[in-house]
Amino acid sequence: MANIWSTEAWAIVITACALILLGELSGNWFFACALTLGAYIVWLYHRLLKLEHWIRKGTKASQFYNDRGFVGIIIHQLYEQKKVQNRRKRRTKRLLRRLNQNISALPDATVLLNGDLQIEWCNEPARYLLNLRSPQDLGNKISNLIRDPELSTYLNDPQSREYIEIGSPVDPGIVIQIKIAAFAGNQFLLIARNVSDQKQLQESLKNFVANASHELKSPLTVIAGHLEMLENENNLSESGQRSLEIAERQTERMKELIQGLLLLSQVESRRLDPGEGDNIPVAELMVNVMAGLDKYEDRDRIELHYPDDLYLLGINVEIEGICINLIENSLKYANPETPVRVRWETLSNGEFAFSVEDLGPGIEAEEIPRITERYYRGAKSRVEATGSGLGLAIVKHAANKHGARLEIESTPDHGSRFCVTFPSYRCQRQAHKPSRIVNLAEY
Repeated sequence: MANIWSTEAWAIVITACALILLGELSGNWFFACALTLGAYIVWLYHRLLKLEHWIRKGTKASQFYNDRGFVGIIIHQLYEQKKVQNRRKRRTKRLLRRLNQNISALPDATVLLNGDLQIEWCNEPARYLLNLRSPQDLGNKISNLIRDPELSTYLNDPQSREYIEIGSPVDPGIVIQIKIAAFAGNQFLLIARNVSDQKQLQESLKNFVANASHELKSPLTVIAGHLEMLENENNLSESGQRSLEIAERQTERMKELIQGLLLLSQVESRRLDPGEGDNIPVAELMVNVMAGLDKYEDRDRIELHYPDDLYLLGINVEIEGICINLIENSLKYANPETPVRVRWETLSNGEFAFSVEDLGPGIEAEEIPRITERYYRGAKSRVEATGSGLGLAIVKHAANKHGARLEIESTPDHGSRFCVTFPSYRCQRQAHKPSRIVNLAEY
């Protein structure tokens, strides 16, 4: 730094000496000042022009030059910043190259879209699943290359659905699952996966369960009929009567299990389109739900609250299944002397929430992620040997089919709350009516 300013000081001293010398020799001090100061300014301007030329060329290291004056400070600062930027650029290029290699190695088709849904980048699997080619298709709108009405609707509103399933443009026999995620402001990442094998396996499993359950109904009906005939026998021993009661209980449990399997195979089918389903009045829905709970003698402890003006778009029997299964769970496992609170309410974003809250024994935290698995029963139900383990699985799949989400909150010894939230496109309200608190004597 001292050398830099000494260079500037020597330049000023030389200029002053030249001024004095020219003034003494010519006797014209104005001419001497103009000449020496002009020369000094031209010298400074020349250095600044070199700096500007170097900056305009991109501060290339190959064109770096050294200036011993104050301009040299600027040059060195810019040169150091350029070196830092070059190091960052090289590191970023390495990371991007590695990221591209990793993404390209993924079996899923991955497409990067800008805010106008134009293709900016795609990997190799996109060629085999979506018939997209790089670089030929870059810059084109994806809806112009993949003409599918369901995809166009999904692209216009990716938040409306978690994913869609369509036939591949390469081979309509291949089913692909497409999911779109927004990132970096106005960019989108489209991920497509071949789910043909999974769909075939699910369809085979669903058909097997449905067929097996249907075939079991006939022999079970015969068994139930013979057990009813045995009830009228007066000469049964005490042990025979106990055996008959056990057989009847197990037969009834088998019926419930078969009905649950049939309903589960139904709700595991494809996801409903946003506009698909019947317009269901929630008031009528709850009348049917409460009628389906007649077998529970303590159903009068249900506290039911809902507005009369709610209408839900969906499949009536499956929505009823959601409500009945959640209420039944609370009636079975909550303390008999405590209330079961059932509520429909509207959220600020236009969604409807159906919740069932009890003051029962609650669920351990490690069990909550598993209780929606089929055939899984919690610790309390295992001890009491009740339930088929299908109720919450049916609720979960029926909710997913309608685009809804199931949330479970529970604290051991303090009760549980099950809530199913339906998306706003399935919810509507008519002219305002007051909320209704139901007296179960009405049913």
